[in-house]
Amino acid sequence: MKRLFARSLGLALLLVVAVSTTSRAQTYTVDPGPSPGRQIDVSYFYDNLADDGEWFHDANYGWCWTPYDLTADWRPYSDGHWEYTDYGWSWASNEPWGWATYHYGRWFFDDSYGWAWVPGNEWAPAWVAWRYGDDYVGWAPLPPNAGWDDSAGLAYASAGDIPSQEWCFVPRQHMLDVSIRLQVTSVGRNVTLLGRSRDATRYEVRGGRPVNVGFDVAQLEVSLGRRVPRVTIRDVDTPARGGGRSIGGGQVGFFRPAVRPMPVSEVPPAPRASGPGRNPVSDLVLQRQRDVQQRKLDSDLAAEHARLARDQQNDLRRQAPGPAADEIRNRHVVEQQAFDAHAAQQRQVFAQRMEKRVVKPSEASKPDDPAPGKSRGKSNGKGNGKNNGNDKDNGKGHDKGGN
Repeated sequence: MKRLFARSLGLALLLVVAVSTTSRAQTYTVDPGPSPGRQIDVSYFYDNLADDGEWFHDANYGWCWTPYDLTADWRPYSDGHWEYTDYGWSWASNEPWGWATYHYGRWFFDDSYGWAWVPGNEWAPAWVAWRYGDDYVGWAPLPPNAGWDDSAGLAYASAGDIPSQEWCFVPRQHMLDVSIRLQVTSVGRNVTLLGRSRDATRYEVRGGRPVNVGFDVAQLEVSLGRRVPRVTIRDVDTPARGGGRSIGGGQVGFFRPAVRPMPVSEVPPAPRASGPGRNPVSDLVLQRQRDVQQRKLDSDLAAEHARLARDQQNDLRRQAPGPAADEIRNRHVVEQQAFDAHAAQQRQVFAQRMEKRVVKPSEASKPDDPAPGKSRGKSNGKGNGKNNGNDKDNGKGHDKGGN
């Protein structure tokens, strides 16, 4: 069930989660350029994210965005790594659109589109809930009903309301891995790890900005047997440089301009090139993409299930036969049921996305295969010239996606 987004300070907020304020001002070395002092409005998100995902209108949240080419095991805050900064745990994304979607707004899971992002006004090092246990640390994107106030801080009812399939759990010793996605457990395993962990969601207000305190860094240092490196956030002037990349000198760069709040009476502009005609896809191209993505979905689910089975086998190897082993097997049954539900959900979303023709434009723009015995173009060179132009466009899109 979709949750309403706390868009204004006048909304009734359920619970202020462990908030404190501090008078210690933060000093930054600021790049010359538009980022630190500039303001943007929501249309900046619309324009910058249009090539990497689909904008759609939701009855509860307005315009929302979903990335292209999602894999079955993908969740927000999974493709990147954590940095411990002067604003707490900060997410450094590997994805070109991460500068926006992991630091402004909220995520939710839609039955038709899958993961979707709602734009927001307030920058944070990451908008996540936290849990921790003896061996694992977990995080999940905060839902749209998690509100923020510059004076009071985070207001959210309970991280326990976040569904199990939305969490990422990793062993404590891998919390700082640069390729942390390789360590994220199978979704089916989450039902067990949630029951063995405690809430650690905590934000503070520092210098008017959110601080993601989350999982106690001192506890992690005990587990690792070493000190967690501290880095400082530095403002940078472009989104391409601002997803949390290291810029040397113990600093990471973030692009975090102020976002002008939209007056309640004003309707935000629709994303450019949105709507049913935005991305015309022929039936042939759509079928081609459906076949490719179907094979990938099957492969991703098989790999995730194999990871779950491997973890379960390790559980039994460490446990001597007896009542405790029987309890583990019963737990494994629940984990398998959770995985089966996750797989069914992913297949349903895949079918819905194909029906809505949510296909990356660079893929949809490829020319259809010619009929047998037919040539793509004339032999006078004109057809080749046009094809070369298409090749150039496709290459350009590929380079952008790889940044």
